[in-house]
Amino acid sequence: MKDTISEYEAIVVLAAAFIVVYIIGTFRNRRLLVKYSQITKKHLGPSSEFLGFRPFGSSGFRALSNMKSERPLSKMEIAVSLVDRENVMHYPLSWITKEKDKVTVWAYPRRRPVFSLGIWSTKEKTFRPQSELELKEIKTSHKNLETFRILSSDDTKADEFLSDKNLLSGLLKTKDFLHSLLVDENESRIILAGRVTDDSLPALLDLVVASASRAS
Repeated sequence: MKDTISEYEAIVVLAAAFIVVYIIGTFRNRRLLVKYSQITKKHLGPSSEFLGFRPFGSSGFRALSNMKSERPLSKMEIAVSLVDRENVMHYPLSWITKEKDKVTVWAYPRRRPVFSLGIWSTKEKTFRPQSELELKEIKTSHKNLETFRILSSDDTKADEFLSDKNLLSGLLKTKDFLHSLLVDENESRIILAGRVTDDSLPALLDLVVASASRAS
């Protein structure tokens, strides 16, 4: 009887722990989503003719910005994905997976890029340049960019791109958060992926805009 009670108590404690983690995790994620959506609205609102949001529970949101005609981008789509804080197994597994909150941006320049370029953080374990793009790795003279692997379809245009002060400053500001930046000449778009935090989100969005200004 004593063993039976112990097993029952263990089940109750375990169930209670799952419930507490779920409630706290949901609350934390919802607070983060509100914060990130406010940052996005504050940062892109003045440049947008329309800015809309679509939430996905407590796991993330999508945002669409139709930008004003004077801006180098016609449209920007943002997806913020949060880690599964509601799941108690997330916490021990995160030590192995190193999973973090992420942001992905798809941006569409008003003028087609004149070359293709890929920038990948050397911290990323998976290195997957787009196979449909003919990119070759280049060596840059900028020593501050040693934390990135840089590939391009045109060495000269890539060096001009990386020499721009705003672009270079944006890369340095985001070097601890940026996973990849792809300027796709074929699809006429820019794709960025990175880790989202209060500080990184504005800087990553600025980097996309700076890329559009220099790649076209």
